[in-house]
Amino acid sequence: MNPLRIFATVLSIIAVFNLVAYFITNQMAPAELDPLLIAADITRPRAPSEARSIKNPVPISQQAIAQGRAIYLSTGNCYVCHGKDGRGDGDGGAMLNPPPRDLTDPAFQTLRKDGEIFWSIKEGVPESGMFSYVPRMITEDAAWKVVLYIRTLRLL
Repeated sequence: MNPLRIFATVLSIIAVFNLVAYFITNQMAPAELDPLLIAADITRPRAPSEARSIKNPVPISQQAIAQGRAIYLSTGNCYVCHGKDGRGDGDGGAMLNPPPRDLTDPAFQTLRKDGEIFWSIKEGVPESGMFSYVPRMITEDAAWKVVLYIRTLRLL
């Protein structure tokens, strides 16, 4: 076979391969990730990294947990979206995209530190239906008590 013909054949194969690869990556994979997909991804933190080191100033006690539950189910309005049991199945969250976090999810409970949960309550979560609750609805102390209560939901 002619060396020029071999070279042209190899060059054609490379060109077709590159064309197919280009088509697949540009047509089948999005150029950038959808912000709603990112917000729904439990492995991506919603709070800044420094929030992981914030410690809960409220000592763990049955009284503080009971107060956190009462806030969750009343003035905090957490149950509206997250549901009474924290499973993310509240009526108010039915139309949200991404859906409200399932606070009972063992992966969520393991991955997220108290400071991150508090930060989400205090600051809200961009690209989701979670808005800032502190000081609009509850105090910082009340938010920390809700965090204590949320930590008990993994036992349900």
